[in-house]
Amino acid sequence: MKRFTQLFLLVPALMVLVQCDPSMTERTPDAGQADFSSYVAIGNSLTAGYSDNALHRDGQLNSFPAIIAGQMQQAGGGDFFQPLVNPGVGSNAAGQAKLILQVSIGPDGTPSLAPGPAAAEGQDIFSRQQEGPFNNMGIPGARSFHLVAPGYGNLNPFFGRIMSSGEATVLGDAMMAGPSFFTLWVGNNDVLGYATNGGTGQGFAEMGDPAQVAGNDITPQNVFNGAIDGVTATIAASGADGVVINIPDVTNIPFFTTVPWNGLVLTAQQAQQLRAGYAAQGVPEPLIPDFQQGPNGFIIADADSPIGLRMAQQGELILLSVPQDSLRQAGWGSVTPIPNQFTLRGSQIAEIQQATQAFNAKLEANAANFGFAFVDVNSTLATASNQGMVFDGVRLTTQFVQGGIFSLDGVHLTPRGSAVVANQVIEAINESFGSTLSPVNISAYEGVQFP
Repeated sequence: MKRFTQLFLLVPALMVLVQCDPSMTERTPDAGQADFSSYVAIGNSLTAGYSDNALHRDGQLNSFPAIIAGQMQQAGGGDFFQPLVNPGVGSNAAGQAKLILQVSIGPDGTPSLAPGPAAAEGQDIFSRQQEGPFNNMGIPGARSFHLVAPGYGNLNPFFGRIMSSGEATVLGDAMMAGPSFFTLWVGNNDVLGYATNGGTGQGFAEMGDPAQVAGNDITPQNVFNGAIDGVTATIAASGADGVVINIPDVTNIPFFTTVPWNGLVLTAQQAQQLRAGYAAQGVPEPLIPDFQQGPNGFIIADADSPIGLRMAQQGELILLSVPQDSLRQAGWGSVTPIPNQFTLRGSQIAEIQQATQAFNAKLEANAANFGFAFVDVNSTLATASNQGMVFDGVRLTTQFVQGGIFSLDGVHLTPRGSAVVANQVIEAINESFGSTLSPVNISAYEGVQFP
């Protein structure tokens, strides 16, 4: 009771301080040296508002560029025209509906919450519903070099539904909107496909040809550099101001951090049975995994091991895409190794982090060369992953479902996560261009929705 009394006594004092401090008065939103009349956002799924494994209208309306555009409009900014999909649940490139949290009943009859597809509504989100040019040119799946690739819409239906012609480029269509201000957030997909497929493509390399980069390969440095040079030079030549955003270390996001590397919890009897089972298969004693009572590293496939498998080690990652039923009921990770496409080993993680650091260095250098603002989202999400962050009295982390920043696919942002990025960009705009855009209230935007 005494504690509450002290709090109530403190409130009037704070009110007096606020009333007497002229520095705490609200500022009128102003563009400063920037021109917000035509704001164009260029990027991939993170720009488009893709979330919960699908492109849907709710995600688009709460995309970080849409949030920023709303604040710009208070300072004389123009309309922000997005290629909105039909109302409803939306879908991804495979035609699968967005994920929602659903109640499921386990084998023992215990109810739990788990992501599952929403009810399909028969939508064709890829049909062309509107005419461009558009202010949101976030194309799910796009890599850096895809932005300047003629005819890319013939390969990617997310661009195909809005491209101006059969040979259009993403950058060219973005420039048709006559940007006076822009954001550029690209590079995630230059690493992500390799990571989400367990490092099954080619790792980071210095030399390469865009035509030879396969789906899961990390983009070679020279290819990335050439694309970023072309995009930033084109924007700069138009006279537009703007912001370049770097890419997060994907190994910090829930898709890679939710399933623990040592999630194989055994009793003493189970550990003994597993050791005996491997011995019965003829595995030599020194190579039998050292199963012990308590947490153990999952058994993963490894072609470099004499027996083709080994225990996962601390720091290695088990992907969120690993089938949970296979872990619980089919002996994956104990009797049978988890296949390569669901794990990331130490050398693969090093490839991802090396590429991320190199790509971010290029993005920052080009921002400086052309006088653009630069936003370090990588550091923000690293802090959220390691210790959490508090915004507007709300603690946010990168924890799956409960953290508030990432949606149910473990890769893309919730509306609340988009608001975090939007506020960081707004802060950079104000610092670089003398504007006074107001940040948004993070708590006004939703995280993962619970049933």
